Amino acid sequence: MRRLAITTSIAAALVLASAALAAGTLAGKYTTRIASTGTWVLNFATGGTYTVSDNGRIVVRGKYSTTGSKVTLSHETGPAACSTSGKYSWTRTGKTLRFVRISDSKCAGRSGVLSHAFTQIG
Repeated sequence: MRRLAITTSIAAALVLASAALAAGTLAGKYTTRIASTGTWVLNFATGGTYTVSDNGRIVVRGKYSTTGSKVTLSHETGPAACSTSGKYSWTRTGKTLRFVRISDSKCAGRSGVLSHAFTQIG
């Protein structure tokens, strides 16, 4: 009986840990307003794809992968796509998402947009 209680407790702890990790994922929709260019929206889907919209028009489609608090953005297409991958660390506090560039030397547009704070909208 005691073994069953311990097993049940461990299983419950694993379920709670999984839920906590899911809450810390990058998936979601975020927006920022950049005075010189307008409103930008990042949409990170749970399947590892993302889009970037500039004033309502999708300008980038790509793939992302995360390892802890690091994200790699790659395989981009679209009029504002970058030809190389970029790697960033990210933090989310409440509804605010911030990126810090780790390596993305060949894509000034992407690193410029990601230097702003984003607010989660979905």
